[in-house]
Amino acid sequence: MRHNVCVSVPIKRTVSYTLFAQGLLIDLPKDSEDKNFVVFKFQGGTVFALFYTFANFRRAYLATEWESEKDGEATRLPGIDVPLYVLYKAKGRRIDELKHALLLLTKKDHYAPFALPIEFWQKLANQIELYGSRKEEVFFLYNKYCKKSKRLEIA
Repeated sequence: MRHNVCVSVPIKRTVSYTLFAQGLLIDLPKDSEDKNFVVFKFQGGTVFALFYTFANFRRAYLATEWESEKDGEATRLPGIDVPLYVLYKAKGRRIDELKHALLLLTKKDHYAPFALPIEFWQKLANQIELYGSRKEEVFFLYNKYCKKSKRLEIA
């Protein structure tokens, strides 16, 4: 069973990166005790997106909490309290493709796509890597998994 994940997003310039996190929240974000971070708590077992900007480069990740060796190698990322199972790591143009896919998916309901199973996110990552984030293909994949999950479809 995967546990909840806390993500600390820096507010002040006390660290060498900025971070944007998106996913299925279980609680309202709160300031850390030292007021340098906003702490987001994501529901265990769901996938969330992380967009890092460092001094000279950007990275984006689709990740969930690392559970066991079947997830592969555990990955540690800045601002995260637990090791992660990274489903997709984007660099360069693929970061913009991932942002576009997330924009399409979260337009009607900001949280619904993040409740879908990990398999959906793995297939979406493969689709982005091979073909980009074409609207029709993203919606086709989403609607296919919504039917399996008995969720509302989008068009």
